[in-house]
Amino acid sequence: MLFAFDLDKTLVTNDYRLPERTPGVLRALRDAGHAVTVLTGRPLGSARRFLDALGVVGPYSVNHGAQVMDAGGRELRRTRLLAADVRAVLGPWAAHPTVEFSCVVDDQLFVKDPADQRWHWAHTESRVVSRFDPTVDTDADKVVFAAETTTVEIVEHVAAHAPHAERYLWGDGFLEVVAAGGDKGAGLAFIAARLGFEQHQVVAFGDGLNDVSMVRWAGHGVAVGPEAHADTIAASNERVASPEEGGVLEWLERHYLSPSSAR
Repeated sequence: MLFAFDLDKTLVTNDYRLPERTPGVLRALRDAGHAVTVLTGRPLGSARRFLDALGVVGPYSVNHGAQVMDAGGRELRRTRLLAADVRAVLGPWAAHPTVEFSCVVDDQLFVKDPADQRWHWAHTESRVVSRFDPTVDTDADKVVFAAETTTVEIVEHVAAHAPHAERYLWGDGFLEVVAAGGDKGAGLAFIAARLGFEQHQVVAFGDGLNDVSMVRWAGHGVAVGPEAHADTIAASNERVASPEEGGVLEWLERHYLSPSSAR
């Protein structure tokens, strides 16, 4: 079997911790002959510490399904928003007084205002944050808007000017936009084919809106936690508890491992 995991709120807790038992359970899966992969909305630099702790060497996907990597950091698949789409998506927002945005290219963020507090988290992670230059054509792994009251207006603009793009609207006022085919479902299909697994041999775990295509594509989908998105729950076969409560780990032990094998 191939087991595919989201990170945040699936394996990683709300306060960004990896529960102590988790690496051992995933190691036990691999020792039992199963394959393990991760598909996360995080870029590679932000995901790497979790990938290393979990022993996941590839293939895995970052920036949702936009970038699939193999062991040694070799890029297997890249799906980017082309510069024309970036221009169309950003449209009128470059001059908007309150809307912030970033174009994510590898682990670098090109943002409207590097000093804006909405990018404070990127500075704390030592990410490279540079000012976006609208005169330079930029292909992007994803575009992220940070707004509040104008978020719906942005969604409508993106839908009208880049209808083929994938959109993920989060409740904290962030909207992520990736290219068509840059979703986790497409990434998981690619990873499964590369590893020689058919769809019915894949189990996927996730909680967020960006996990819907992944759990829907898998032969068996599992929604995680009390805050799982309604669409993720609807696309899944069942639901388990949060990572704080060991939901994924208990499911794996119950169905594929004995508890002693994961120590």
